Formats: sequence, structure tokens, C-alpha cells
Amino acid sequence: MNYNGRRLYSVHTREEIREKMKKEVVQISEVFSLSLSDATVILVHLCWNLGKASDRLVDDKEKFLSELGLVGSSDEDLEVDGEGDDNLVSTSFCSHKFSRDCWRDYLSKTLKKKKKEDERVLLISCLTQDCHASVGPDTVEKLGEPVKKMYERYLLASFMESNKETIKRCPDCDDYAIKRHDEVPSEDFDVVCLCGHIFCWNCQLESHRPVTCNNASLWLNELLYKSRNLARTTKRIKHCPECYSLVENHDGVWKCTDCSVSQPSNDLALIRHMTLWETSDAALQRSKWDLEAVEEKIMDANCLRELDMKAIREAWMLTVQCRLVLKWSCVFGYFISDYHIAKKEYLDYLREKATANLSKHKETLHKVTDGIISGGGGIIAFREKLGDTTETTGNYFRFFVKTLEDGLCDVKVDAYEDVTTDYWFCDRCTFKNDSFDQECRMCVFSFESPPHVALCNVNSSASSHQQQQDKRAQ
Repeated sequence: MNYNGRRLYSVHTREEIREKMKKEVVQISEVFSLSLSDATVILVHLCWNLGKASDRLVDDKEKFLSELGLVGSSDEDLEVDGEGDDNLVSTSFCSHKFSRDCWRDYLSKTLKKKKKEDERVLLISCLTQDCHASVGPDTVEKLGEPVKKMYERYLLASFMESNKETIKRCPDCDDYAIKRHDEVPSEDFDVVCLCGHIFCWNCQLESHRPVTCNNASLWLNELLYKSRNLARTTKRIKHCPECYSLVENHDGVWKCTDCSVSQPSNDLALIRHMTLWETSDAALQRSKWDLEAVEEKIMDANCLRELDMKAIREAWMLTVQCRLVLKWSCVFGYFISDYHIAKKEYLDYLREKATANLSKHKETLHKVTDGIISGGGGIIAFREKLGDTTETTGNYFRFFVKTLEDGLCDVKVDAYEDVTTDYWFCDRCTFKNDSFDQECRMCVFSFESPPHVALCNVNSSASSHQQQQDKRAQ
């Protein structure tokens, strides 16, 4: 689901990202008459900042190249480890030669070390301690295919790390990377990788709308484990804290029939939402299996056009995305404050309606998909139904997510977040009354039934309320 109607990103293979990286190297190479190897070293050193590279080369090209060890050394001494000259390799800027095995060991350790420190900084110098000659792709090329592939992987990692605001790898596979479109602001949105994984662009966790990234992390890293542990260890029978009689847990409340002591279970809400989460997760897995089964069907159906195959995939992928929203809406409910009971109830109602809407969409999908694949009569009508149900369901869930992310702001009843406020909302008509009003003014004038009374008036307005009463008495 695109939440703002725009294409927010595009999915690319790693090779496509590598080609983009090479284009930047070629650009610097051609403009400033540099070798591709030297241009690569420069861009790596400057974190692939084309503008900065251009500025440094324009200001003083020779000085900059010298600083990076890209200028030939006058040192003619050779460093030989006793092996034949055919096995010896030096950089393009010095005469210090070492065996290929020494280079491979050196580069392997250096690249691993630099990855831990900072993937963007891959400026590597000659093995000789006091030699600053740079090791670039031209030197690596002499060391064989394994070293070359290792170096290219680190170059790509450097490029992606330096462009991490706009390019990110899929956290579930090594095949694809996602590029955020330049005109799209850096915000939280969901990404659907071509491998099928759906994740949050901002935190790269599983897609978790309408829950915030912080709350999603808290749930996955702490609360989910805690709730499962509680569910395993919670006992249904314990001793009453007053009379020590054996009492049972009924719907999260320990109630002793001997002394009428009731003790609510503070962990009930967490366990309840964990149960809802796991039930929704099971439904999500079934939707993923349905998607895989449909993809196998459409691959076997040779009569389908590419556009039809794409439309069917998107329609079934939508069911997976919607199941993710329903799954995380369970967690959203857990984080709603206890002061907002009406919002919790409204959320349950919205989830029920959204689930029913998704079930209807899935039922239509089964009929339409079978009709399109079988090539039966009315194929055009089937295609129209497919587009209609996808658009309708997508719009419904976009509205559902937005309603939750806006904080269920339409629900005003019982929202006593700040007990010092000078107003209250009627829990029948939601009219905003002044704190000194004992009865809802709207209900008094609009209904013949007895007017609704405020659930509670704020303490800070007690004196004001008393003054109003005194005036009325006078």
C-alpha cells in the first residue's frame, strides 16, 4: 500500500546499484582525466560525495592526489619475500613488491577491520609501514578473482553505506536493494521487496504500521518475550492475600469468595495482546502461503499476459500487507492509555470491520483469480473486479492506518489525560462542556431523556464550580 498515492521507492538488484556506483566513478574519471582506479580511491575516501570530490580536484588536483597516495614514489628499493618475480605484486605508485599470498592475507584482514570501524572508509595503503601509496582496483586486479570479488563487495558496501539515506539493502535477502526516490521526504514508510519481505524504511524492522518504530522495537525486544513468559508461568490458583484461602483467576481477576477480596491481574493486558498478536501472525503466515500458491498457479498458466500476472500478484500481496497491519494494530491497542477506554473499544470495532473487509477481498480474489487463470468467459469482467477489489481494500486499509496513526482523534470521550483541564466531553454526544457544568448542555437542549451528567469534574475547578452554584442560588 502506498499511503500517499506516490511511488516512494524502487527495488533494484545489487548489480544495478553497482552500475550506478560505476557511473559515478566514470564521471569523475572523464571530467578530471583520471584512471578508473584513481577515481574509485578518491570517491571511497570522500564517501562517494561527487561534489566534494570535484571541489578538491579543482582546488589543487596534484596536492590532493599526493595526499591520497596516488602519485608515483621515487623509492626504488624492493621488498622481496624470497619468491619468484612472477608471484610478486606492487601498487601502481611504489616499487615495494610482495607475494600474492601476502597481499591476500593483508587485504582480507584490513577489509574486515575497516568494516567494523566504518564501511565507508576503505583507503588502503601499501604493506610497507612508511609507504602511503594507495591500493586501488588496479592493484587488486592482479591478485586473482577471490580477492577481486571480496574487494568489489566492500566497494559496494561503502557506496551503499555512504548513500544510506536513499539506498538500503533488504534486511531479509542479499539480492535486492531499495532506492528512495529523491523527491520523497525522509519519512517512515513500508517497503515491499521483490523477495516478498515487507519492512519499515526507517528502522528496517518488519512493517509495523500503525505502531511507531520505538514501540515496535520495545514490543519485539522486550514485551513479547515478557508476555510469553508470563503466559507460561501464570497460575490459575493461588492463596488469597487476606485470608489465605485458595482462589481462582477469572478473566484476569483474583476473587476470593470467603472475604470478597478482588485483585486485578496487571499482566492481563499484556498477555491478552500477545495472544491477539500470535493469532494475527498465524493468519499472516496463511496469507503468505496463499500468495506462494497463487504465484505457482500463474507461472503454470501460459495464457496470462504480463499485466494480468502483475495485477494478480499485487492483489494477493495486498492481503499480506493488510494482515501485517491487523497484526500490529494489536500492539497499537496495548499502548493506548488506560484513560482512553473508549478508544480501545473503538479500535476493537475498527479491527473487526477491517478483518471483515479483508475477508471479503480474499473471497473475491479466489473467484477472480480462478476465472482469469482458467480463461473462462467474461475475462474482461474478471479483470475489472480484480482492479476494483484491490483499489477498494487498499483505500480502506489506508484510511484504517491513518485513523490509528492520528491517535483515533475522533474519539473524545473519557479522554482525561490532564486532570487540570477546564472542560469535559460528554460520553454520549461528545459535546465539549465547561468544567463547572454538571450536565451536558447539548443533551439538555437536544434530548427529552434525562440529561447526561459528567463522569468526573476536575479537582482544580472545584472552587470555580462552587462559585457558580452560589451565583445560581442567589
